[in-house]
Amino acid sequence: MRRLLRSLARLVRPGGRPAWKPFLLAFWPFILGSALVVGGLAAIVIGYLGAAGTLVVGLQMPYLISGGVLGLALVVFGAALLLLHGLNRQARLLKRVLEEGRAASNGETGPVPNGLVLVPAGATAFHRPGCRLVEGKTARRLKPETAARKGLRPCPLCDPAAAS
Repeated sequence: MRRLLRSLARLVRPGGRPAWKPFLLAFWPFILGSALVVGGLAAIVIGYLGAAGTLVVGLQMPYLISGGVLGLALVVFGAALLLLHGLNRQARLLKRVLEEGRAASNGETGPVPNGLVLVPAGATAFHRPGCRLVEGKTARRLKPETAARKGLRPCPLCDPAAAS
């Protein structure tokens, strides 16, 4: 019982706000679209199985119309929601990257901390700490001059060469 209460307590943040609410608010088109696609495919299969079990063509039509047409409509609407969700996420990411690029071109980036830049494994460019392109990757720290000598170019987004 204690385990169950502890696991339920983890679903609520310290302020009393449930942790799953932000997830549902951000991903409702994806969840609804996926459910509609699965439901539409199930309706198509049920309609096919109903029509396949009947020899008279006149009795097959209700199965084909209800299962086929309704299932196809659900699949198309669900796929549209999935597409909408993907495009919305890409637009937000592009907006964030463009804002960071504008901030870097306006000189709002400031000096490179400790005079060191980040070079991810197998990269062809070096980056400032905090650059979105290196976020979550393991990278070694080098001086900008050393990175340039190794043939690496500065990142076009964060532009560590101009900031150093």
